[in-house]
Amino acid sequence: MVNNLSETTAQAQINKKKSKYRVVIFGLVGLSVLFCVFSISFGRAGIVNPIVVVSNALSGTDESAQMLRIFKNIRIPRALASFLVGACLSISGLVYQTTFNNKLVSPDILGVNSGCCVGAGVAILLGLPSGAIRMMAFAFGFFSVIIAIILPKLFRSQSALTLVLSGIIVGSFMGSVLALIKYIADKNDKLADIIFWIMGSLVGVQLEDVWESVIISAIPFIVLAFMGWRINVISLGSEEAESLGVNFKRDRLIIIACATLLTANCVSLAGNVGWVGLVIPHISRALAGDDARTALPVSALSGGLFLMIVDTLSRVLSVNEIPLSIITGFVGAAIYTVVLARKGRYIHE
Repeated sequence: MVNNLSETTAQAQINKKKSKYRVVIFGLVGLSVLFCVFSISFGRAGIVNPIVVVSNALSGTDESAQMLRIFKNIRIPRALASFLVGACLSISGLVYQTTFNNKLVSPDILGVNSGCCVGAGVAILLGLPSGAIRMMAFAFGFFSVIIAIILPKLFRSQSALTLVLSGIIVGSFMGSVLALIKYIADKNDKLADIIFWIMGSLVGVQLEDVWESVIISAIPFIVLAFMGWRINVISLGSEEAESLGVNFKRDRLIIIACATLLTANCVSLAGNVGWVGLVIPHISRALAGDDARTALPVSALSGGLFLMIVDTLSRVLSVNEIPLSIITGFVGAAIYTVVLARKGRYIHE
C-alpha cells in the first residue's frame, strides 16, 4: 500500500514536471514568434505593420515595395541572425558550464572569442571584404581552441582545470595580438572598424549569411542534443563517467568541439557579444532544471529571444546603432546580480 502510494506520488511529480516543461517550451516559442514580428516592425525607416506592407506591395504600391525590400534585406535577416546567435551562445554556455561542472564559465573560456577577434582584426587590417572577415574570424577562433586542447597534452595533464588554464593562456595571448593589431591600425579608418566589430553588431547581415550559419550550427546542435545524457554524466567527473560506460576523454572532446563550433560561428557573424552564454543558461536551468536534455532547448529559445530583444533595442534606442555588447553588458550584469543574490550560496555546486 505504501509502495503504491509512493509510486503514485512520484508519477504525479513527473507528470507535473513534464506539464511545466511543455508550458515553458510553448511559451518561449510563442514569445519568440511574437517578438520576431515586433522586431521587424521597428527600425529607422519607421514603425510599420508587416502584414500591411506585404499586402500593399503585392498590389503594386511603390512605397510599400520599398519597405518590403527593407524587410527582406535588413530587418528579417537581422531578426533571424540575432535569434540564431543568441541561441547558439546560450547553448554553448550551458554545455560548457555543465561539462566543466562550473556555473561561472562562459563560451569564451577556451579563447575562441579572442581568436575570432584576432582573425577579424587581421582581415579588416588587410582591407578584406565582409565575407572574408567572417571566414578569418571563424578560422582563427577554431584554431585558438585547438591550441587550447593541445596544450594539456604538452603539460601531460587531461584535467578540466588544466584545459581551462590552457584556454586562459590562449585567450591572453590572442588578446595581446589583438592589442598589437589595434596599435598598428590606421587611427582614422581601420581602428574604428575593428573596435566596432569587436563590440558586436549585426549591421549588414544578409539572408545568405543567416542560412550559412544555420547550416554550420545544425550539425553540432544535433550532436549535442543526442549527447544530452552524456553531458550530464561527464559533469560527474571521469571516474563516474567511465563507471557508467562513457568514454570520458572522447565524449568530452566531441562536446567541447561542438560547443566551440557554435561559438565560433556566432562570433564570426555578430562579433564579440558578451554575457549571453554566461547568464541565459542560469535562467534556462531555473525554468527546465539541471538535466541537459531538457535545458538545451529552453536555453536555445531563451538565448534567441534575449538577443532578439537586445538587437531591437540597439536599433531603436539611439540614432546611431548601439553595439550589442554594451546592451548585453548592462542587462546581463543586472540579471546576473539577481541570480547571485538568489543562488549565490549554491554557486559552487
